[in-house]
Amino acid sequence: MGQSKGKRVGLGTVVRALIFGKDADRKRRSAKAARIRSLPDRRVMADSYVPALAVDGGRILWVGCREYTLDDYAALEAHGGEVWTTDIDAAAARWGREGRHRTGDVCEADRFFSDTTFDAIVCNGVLGYGVDSPEQQRMALKALAAILRPGGRLLLGWNTDKIDDPVAAGLTEADFEPTPLGDQPTRVRFDAVTHVYDSLVRKA
Repeated sequence: MGQSKGKRVGLGTVVRALIFGKDADRKRRSAKAARIRSLPDRRVMADSYVPALAVDGGRILWVGCREYTLDDYAALEAHGGEVWTTDIDAAAARWGREGRHRTGDVCEADRFFSDTTFDAIVCNGVLGYGVDSPEQQRMALKALAAILRPGGRLLLGWNTDKIDDPVAAGLTEADFEPTPLGDQPTRVRFDAVTHVYDSLVRKA
C-alpha cells in the first residue's frame, strides 16, 4: 500500500515537471491563491482572456506577478506564445516567468524593455495598486504603448474603488482604442467585485 502511494506521489512530481519545467515546485498553490483565482474576474481572465491571447500567440508581457498569476503563463504559451513578466517588487520575481522576468517600475517599462516589442500586454491590478495618480497612470500607459506593436493588444484591469475610470478620463485615448477580445466585449464589469476589464489595441 505504501509503495503504491509512493508511486503516485512520484508520478505527480514527474507530471508537474513535464508541464511546468524546472520551477514545478512553485506551482503548488496556497489556499489564498486558490481563493483569489476563484473570484469572478479571475475566472473570466482564465476562461476567456488567457485562451484568446494564447491563440493569438506572439510575445506577451504580464505586468504584476503574484502566486495566483503563475498558472496563467503556461496557459498563455499553449499555442507557442512567449511570456515575459515584470513587477516593481524584486521579491515578486519568484512569481514571474523563469528566465524571462525583469524587475522595474511599469512607468519606465519602455526603458527596461527597450530591446523588446510585445504583441500583447496584460496589465491587471496595477493601476490603483502603486500606480495611483492620473499622471502615474498616464506615464505607465505611455510606456506600455511604446513597447507594444501597432495593433497589439492591451488588457487593462482596474478597480472602481481604487481609481477613477482611466478610459473615461482620456488616459488611453492617445495610444489605444477599445476592441473586443475573445468572447468578451470591450469592457467587462462585475456585480460581485469592483474589478473592470478594458480590452484595447495599440493605434497604428
